[in-house]
Amino acid sequence: MSGANYYGVEEDAMAKKARVGETPPSKVLHARNLPSDCTEPELIAVACPFGRVSNVLLLKGKNQAFIEMQDQTAATTLINYYNSVQANIRSKPVYFQYSNRDEISAPSNVEEQNNILLVTVLNVLYPVTIETLHQIFSKYGSILKIIVFSKTDRVGGLQSLIQFADVSSAVQAKALDGQNIYNGCCTLKIQFSTLKNLNVKYNNEKSRDYTNPSLPSSSPGAMGISDPSAIWSPSYLSSGMGMSSAMSDPNKGLSMSGPSVLIVSGLDTERCSPDILFTLFGVYGDVIRVKILYNKKDTALIQMANPQQAETAVIHLNNCPLHGKTIQVNFSRHSSISLPRAGSEQESSHLTKDYTGSPLHRYKVAGSKNFQHITAPSPVLHLSNLPQNATEELITDIFGQYGNVASFKFFEKDKRMALVQMENLTDAVECLVMLHNYRIGETNIRVSFSQKPIQ
Repeated sequence: MSGANYYGVEEDAMAKKARVGETPPSKVLHARNLPSDCTEPELIAVACPFGRVSNVLLLKGKNQAFIEMQDQTAATTLINYYNSVQANIRSKPVYFQYSNRDEISAPSNVEEQNNILLVTVLNVLYPVTIETLHQIFSKYGSILKIIVFSKTDRVGGLQSLIQFADVSSAVQAKALDGQNIYNGCCTLKIQFSTLKNLNVKYNNEKSRDYTNPSLPSSSPGAMGISDPSAIWSPSYLSSGMGMSSAMSDPNKGLSMSGPSVLIVSGLDTERCSPDILFTLFGVYGDVIRVKILYNKKDTALIQMANPQQAETAVIHLNNCPLHGKTIQVNFSRHSSISLPRAGSEQESSHLTKDYTGSPLHRYKVAGSKNFQHITAPSPVLHLSNLPQNATEELITDIFGQYGNVASFKFFEKDKRMALVQMENLTDAVECLVMLHNYRIGETNIRVSFSQKPIQ
């Protein structure tokens, strides 16, 4: 990013002027108490859940930085959230406040060319993965490394850093700035990063070092994808230059060759059921069938509607808490789940369930706006379809059966929607699987995860 490696007298002045509680709201934030070797990607990862990060300015030797968000609303959301939840980078507490600047300016308006691009994908209606980005950008040159950051729920987007083997390839790839991956959505915004190298520790769905395929998928003891590209490669990108013509039709474009069946382990054998798994995994796609293994009831197979939804579930639910345990989610070698034979009275028949055509599927309509609100599991839950006469006391009493309610707020413009913040993620997941489609009066409420904090 322009300005991220510019250190001078102006930065010293900016740092000295930043004072807690004295500066009016601004889209530029001042971060302090950073690790001495904090990197641009680490800051982006902390900030991007609240909106697109437009610029970052690291202050050498000060353990500080300035972060420019896409607008003041995104900056205010970040400030409010981290006032109630401690932000950390590598287990070190980090503190944010408003800056007195309206923007981060560089000494020159000329963007310095680099072999690393910062790619922002806006208006994401369909999953965009490392494989997607590699297929698109590898047309312009050899890609060494890719890092993908968490989705930003406000703008329905994500951000990525892509390192090419040389500057000329990155310059050519930057020509994709402003183009759509799919017709009318997944818009690319591209700028040069000032980083000189990307430090990738793992090869998984969030980062990839193509120069070192032997890297582990995660830290020891964690289950993950050793190399998703070895499992599948997207077929919806053509081999021609620029954007694929197949992307003009998202329904055709999203036909990927890959596994739709997931294997889930670490389940609570006493409490887990096909319906519980249907509800949890249904947040990230339409579940077709669920089978809990008869001889290993802490493990289940889940068949999603398509490979994209299966991958989205892996990304968000691997290592997710459920019933006091931590589940592991990965791709299965099975291509489908078979149902028990008709008329079968096998003892295990209740462990397999078919959900084809279920009215509870969230993504029945192609291009549904629900795709825009997919987010990682969060202590904050979004409630919709509430009865008009529902009260805060009623809702908090219901959710209080499955955990401690930290805060609650109705939407000002629509009392049929609300946010409930649970004390921790475990309680929030429990509430979602137990209370989605829960009947209150004459309506069935809908429960989803939300990254928007209660203000």
